[in-house]
Amino acid sequence: MTSFPARWDDVSDHQVHWYDERTAIIRQALHTNFEGPFLYLLLGSERALLLDTGTGHVPLRPLIDSLLSGQELIVAHTHAHLDHVGGDEEFDHVVGRTPEEVAAYFGITSWPDGVVQFDLGGRVLDIVPIPGHHASHIAVYDAETRLLFSGDSLYPGRLYVFDWDAFRASVSRLAAFVAAGNPVEWVLGAHIELTTRPGEDYEMGADVHPDEHELQLAPAVLTELASVLGPEPARIVRDHFIVYPV
Repeated sequence: MTSFPARWDDVSDHQVHWYDERTAIIRQALHTNFEGPFLYLLLGSERALLLDTGTGHVPLRPLIDSLLSGQELIVAHTHAHLDHVGGDEEFDHVVGRTPEEVAAYFGITSWPDGVVQFDLGGRVLDIVPIPGHHASHIAVYDAETRLLFSGDSLYPGRLYVFDWDAFRASVSRLAAFVAAGNPVEWVLGAHIELTTRPGEDYEMGADVHPDEHELQLAPAVLTELASVLGPEPARIVRDHFIVYPV
């Protein structure tokens, strides 16, 4: 059984939703920090991968330990901005934050063009480098669930682009990866910054999100993003994202 909650609450410091029995979606509450990042815990039979550690404003390690069932824990990041690495010090073994460290850990010999597989034990993930929002950004594809974890490169909100050429190339590569026989059910990013009204975002720094857009995006939104990125930086407002050159 796979599902998403009808809405994300802001009661506890972290809301945990089991998408299925081996995939936990964790939302750090907005009341702890306005970023309200989403973290993902993917369980295999031997290892578990935690994607991102949030802002560090509230303890995370006790929660993660309670969700494991004996697997070795690997902590990695979609990218190294502070709202995604804030809880790193709680963990013993964390993948480095630079492109070189990420490439070395996962065995990516041709950054950013290579795609490698990472086996958790009965669950093989694809690691796809996608710099542009951040130099060390990756996407993670799980063929078992057909989920694509896109970090800050695609989510219902403001897509801050720091390197336009790299971002455009990365989005094109990621869309091509999906089209080349890697079917996606949902794209799951790291934030929600849009309302349920098309193209309408909250004020920057808002820590209350009435009428919040759903987290999950259809794969067609990735195709749309690839199609609207021209050669020159431009602010682009669409129903499910806002491209925001920095």
